[in-house]
Amino acid sequence: MLRYFLPSRALLPLVCWSLLLAGTPARAQDAGKISEILRKAEAAPKKTPAPASKPAKKKEPLPVFLLRDRGRIPAQPAFDAISVRTQYGILRIPREQLVTVRFATRVDPVLLEKATDLLARMESGNEAEEEAATTALVNLGARVLPALRQLAADTASGVRARTLEIIAKIEKTGKRRSSGRDAYKGTRDEIRTDLMTFRGEVLTEAFPLETRYGKLQLRAVDLESIRFKPDGKTSRVLDVAPRYQPAGTWLDTRLDVGKNKVLTIKSSGETSVGNWSLTSDPEGTSRYNSFKSSQGFPMLSLVGKIGKSGKPFKVGKKYRKRSKTAGRLYLAIQPFDYEPAGVDGHYKSMVSITDGP
Repeated sequence: MLRYFLPSRALLPLVCWSLLLAGTPARAQDAGKISEILRKAEAAPKKTPAPASKPAKKKEPLPVFLLRDRGRIPAQPAFDAISVRTQYGILRIPREQLVTVRFATRVDPVLLEKATDLLARMESGNEAEEEAATTALVNLGARVLPALRQLAADTASGVRARTLEIIAKIEKTGKRRSSGRDAYKGTRDEIRTDLMTFRGEVLTEAFPLETRYGKLQLRAVDLESIRFKPDGKTSRVLDVAPRYQPAGTWLDTRLDVGKNKVLTIKSSGETSVGNWSLTSDPEGTSRYNSFKSSQGFPMLSLVGKIGKSGKPFKVGKKYRKRSKTAGRLYLAIQPFDYEPAGVDGHYKSMVSITDGP
């Protein structure tokens, strides 16, 4: 009967033991029990291991819409692109490529009409009404300033003087309230993408959004900025070859660093000079530390500059500083002055630009 019974490898030792027991009459009953256990074990359904659960996909942070009244709205944009007028023409920029947009102050047509009415009441000749109009204008706050500045040039001289006084009062109050806030003061909108930063006029007048509580429509006139990516971050990995040297051609990273932005560069890799049996990392070589190069950096060290005429600085393995100037980032390798053309290898740099902290 056993020829029709083929146990698995795991149960084979038990089968052998049962046959051994069956060889003696006193243990035949135990052998029968073991055979029954083996039969049931073979017939029992085998459990298949549960499939490994896939790790949850990390959700990208929502873009943040910063309002001029200090409100912050994280929301999913319901638009695919924005249109920007530049001095060279109109551009259409896909939303996926946007990093930040900072808006210049705009004249709100609603506030312009309201300010015009209040300025007219200031000429009524009624002292109480003029005082009430002045108070109402001051209470409108900084958001009415663009309208007041536009109207100041068109009103009568007497009203113009009072308008300028109101502007001064609002600005003074605004400075106290916004102490420490880095508000954008440009006269044109600033658009920052993964590839470049430029200024122009955002033609999109309203931005449809989807929040967890419902849909919104924000006017451009009410927005101070939009941060499409976390910390306004732009990053790129670059290979810096020895042919890029400070005295000659710099590597154009195609990354624009804004003023007060935090620039972080992490670099690795190795360069070598075979004829001198010399190797170096981005910090540069210390074998010839008595030799002073024209910029004072170690030979074969990684250096950078912001802007074509910017002052070079040492990057090394790790660099992180808040930029005091704005401009295009360039990288280069300090040459080995004894044999500039004999350098092999390269450095790999991860460059990121963020808003802070």
